[in-house]
Amino acid sequence: MSWLETTKEGIQKLFNAGYFNNWRKLEKSQITFYLHPEADINDDWLNKRLSIYLSNAAKLHVTAPAVDFYVYTSLEFGKTLGIVPATSFISSKQIHGHPNQSPGHELTHILLGELNSPENLPANGLWAEGVCVFLDGTGTDRRKHTPSLNYAENAINTPWEKWRRNLPSGLYPLAGSITQYLDNLVGWEKILTFLKELKNFGTNDAELSELLFDKKYPQLQDGWRNWLKLKPANGRQDL
Repeated sequence: MSWLETTKEGIQKLFNAGYFNNWRKLEKSQITFYLHPEADINDDWLNKRLSIYLSNAAKLHVTAPAVDFYVYTSLEFGKTLGIVPATSFISSKQIHGHPNQSPGHELTHILLGELNSPENLPANGLWAEGVCVFLDGTGTDRRKHTPSLNYAENAINTPWEKWRRNLPSGLYPLAGSITQYLDNLVGWEKILTFLKELKNFGTNDAELSELLFDKKYPQLQDGWRNWLKLKPANGRQDL
């Protein structure tokens, strides 16, 4: 069972046991926050997430749906309950998070569900994670940040097709830099068209790349590496 399935099952057990009954409920426009009684959360924390949610909805040209956002005391505490509280459930419009995560990442997953179906744009595939990192509300320049992470050459050279449906969590910053590169290369509106047109878990991404970005996938990936000033590929390798 994957961590996502384990978390989903664990959360359902918590609901069934009435675990959330005494959590504080705070409504902020489209987001209803449920706060663990010991969670140290102030109004600025709540308002920042709402502001980023609405701003990203406008950037993605979608209407922000109502969301239930459960906030645990920490990532580590959630793990003691058998779940990973850094998760969004697109169909139920529900987020389970913690105070120290980036303000916009999980909320952007919900918005991407309004842009395209998870069967076309998998929640933790390359393109969804890339956009969610890029729009996470931290203002990080991924062009500067990504090279500092010293990724192994085989990660840099892995064909993007391998990550269509499932991207290793350690590579999320890499995906964010890919989205930033494309934004610089072709502009945001073409990225939106690309995301909307992805089909069948993104298996038409290489075809769309050539159509919309006027570059074949290997050429696009080489351009990204050069943009980051990373070592060119010497033959492609899989992780």
